[in-house]
Amino acid sequence: MKNYRFPSKSRPKIASKKEYKTRIYMKKRTFLILALLLPLLNFAQDSYEYENPVLLTDTIKLNEIIIQASKIDDNLQEIQAATSYISRLEIEEQNINSLTELTARIPNLYMPDYGTRLTAPIYIRGIGSRLNNPSVGLYVDDVPYFDKGTFNFEFFNLEKIEVLRGPQGTLYGRNTMGGIIKVYTPQPKFNSTANLKLEYGTNNHIKTTFETNQKLSERVAVIVGGAYAHSDGAFTNTFTDTKADNFDVYNGHFKLLYNPSEKFKSILSVNFENHKQNGYPYAIYDIDTQSANEINYNAESTYDRSLLSVGLTMEYHTNKFILSSATSFQHMEDYQGIDQDFTATDLYWVTQDRAQNSFVEEITIRSLNTSKVDWIAGLFAFNQGADKEVGFTYKGNLSYTKIYDQPTSGAAVFGQVSHPIGKFRATLGIRADYEKSTLIYEKQLGANYTPSGAFESDLDFTQVLPKASLSFHPNEDITIFTTVSKGYKAGGFNATFENDEDRTFDPEFSTNYELGIKSVCINNRLITNFNIFYIDWQNQQIYQPVPSGTGSMLDNAGHSESKGLELELRFLVNKNLSIWGAYGYTEAKYLDYQRDETTDYSGNLIPYIPEYTLNLGGNYTVNLNKKVRNATLTVNYQQTGKLFWNDANSAYQKSYGILNGRLNFHTKSLDFGLWGKNLINTDYNAFYFEIGQLGNSYVQLGKPAQYGAFIHFNI
Repeated sequence: MKNYRFPSKSRPKIASKKEYKTRIYMKKRTFLILALLLPLLNFAQDSYEYENPVLLTDTIKLNEIIIQASKIDDNLQEIQAATSYISRLEIEEQNINSLTELTARIPNLYMPDYGTRLTAPIYIRGIGSRLNNPSVGLYVDDVPYFDKGTFNFEFFNLEKIEVLRGPQGTLYGRNTMGGIIKVYTPQPKFNSTANLKLEYGTNNHIKTTFETNQKLSERVAVIVGGAYAHSDGAFTNTFTDTKADNFDVYNGHFKLLYNPSEKFKSILSVNFENHKQNGYPYAIYDIDTQSANEINYNAESTYDRSLLSVGLTMEYHTNKFILSSATSFQHMEDYQGIDQDFTATDLYWVTQDRAQNSFVEEITIRSLNTSKVDWIAGLFAFNQGADKEVGFTYKGNLSYTKIYDQPTSGAAVFGQVSHPIGKFRATLGIRADYEKSTLIYEKQLGANYTPSGAFESDLDFTQVLPKASLSFHPNEDITIFTTVSKGYKAGGFNATFENDEDRTFDPEFSTNYELGIKSVCINNRLITNFNIFYIDWQNQQIYQPVPSGTGSMLDNAGHSESKGLELELRFLVNKNLSIWGAYGYTEAKYLDYQRDETTDYSGNLIPYIPEYTLNLGGNYTVNLNKKVRNATLTVNYQQTGKLFWNDANSAYQKSYGILNGRLNFHTKSLDFGLWGKNLINTDYNAFYFEIGQLGNSYVQLGKPAQYGAFIHFNI
């Protein structure tokens, strides 16, 4: 299925007086919101106390921000990479519930809403993938999430999120060409606490979380928790008269800390999530009138997934080095049933049933944090087994079933050393990576399951990934760095193919150049990070339809490039008010892409890459009384620039902005308040695709305004 998009101006025109009044009301409400916020900002300036500024958030306390994703525990402002950090407080205040909601909050990060959690295409600096393995790495508590089917999960009680932009192949290897996202949940502590969170909102949105931290002994502590989330959905399928995007999520998690001495620590984490949803709120899109019809297809589409992640980390400190081990196991099972024509006619019905197991082991040895020279070396190995069965039905008759058995394994050795030279610091890293993948394939035809086209094929990939960085520190508040690194993503097998030459696709490579400046000023109250980058991209893996138009596959283009800049700043105006901003600009285009004899996309912009991302926000806190200590108003505006959805650059989404807000009242034992998303009810398309065989285009509308209330108990 080929997924494209058209601009938001394609919305149905106002057809009634009622709709016209609604639009006027929304504009007045937007003006009212802005008018209410302006006095708050002015009041905040008047209340400033120069004598005793108070740091409100962890992200302002720069000396305490250590980036674990670097594997050497670097300070945020000294690491030689473009890095973004979101603290637990920010996650709560900005009401971030999934990776998709990081769009625009992180410069040049974009993650469209696919319609279900089956897949989660994510792009950083123009690097990303619609199909097969992701181009951006994801770790949750040191457990790697290899498959994009695991990326889109519900956030419950996170501790922090770290995003490193640019290739991270030296330390993380496979499929980190665009960067890496590391998500952390709280670690057990040696005290006894508990918290209960309840939330209710628009469309019967329900979210509840319970978690308790218990000290079991002087050496052992544990966290146990559970969570549930539900929504009736925002869109209705008029044919079935049911919601097309309702979901239920069940979660249970457990984390055990064993810390017998200052030298040794181990953490066992177990996380289970079960997700059930109706999905794909897609409507036929009329290209001539640039308007979306109603969602109207005859077969209810669903997606169910269960995900178990287990991780064991151990760390031993000596007088000279730190020895670490990270062992993980992940099991995923999911099922998809989809009306792939999305019309009221009974045409295509497709099912997909998958099961995956992943085992990963990484052993590292690194220098102590007190060492003048930072170094790290390690071994990495993984084994992943994947079984998949895809069934295709045409007009109620089973046409075929495709069966895949695809084991993949790999190993790597890596090292990195960073050495100071006066006010400079030089870093060199290298990784040798090996991967092997096998596909055992069989196609069964008709109701009698007659075997057809069975084969077994192997692919091997070997790659060396170097990296070099140089930073200059004119003083303790400024870091200037430059980095050159190689990006790499292994080739693989296509799940859908019609010709033998389309069974596989080749690896892709990139050479990445980056210059960055990080500064801290005004007594640690203003931080500014600025980066420019250029990516020379060879043999890019490109999503395209199979010749018949009834599926999609990956093929390789000749030459592409991505270039741009990023700016992040945070400013503590006074003890009551903090503001932040993030801007990213990307121009990613094909330099040489001749699809066939008659189609040349050279010079076109690469799909799914916004021209820019913008995030502006602020927190204002006011003291109240002894019972309600204070209240915090958080406002966050995200804007996504114009982007194209197809290689021909004929389908696009123009720039749009979303305003979110949250009002939080704090007491000694509980927090309570209100939240809202897309407060100005911005009208936009969240997804677009085409089915060439039917000649139809489809869109998924962006979610309308949502409101809710919450209460958090701390025991």
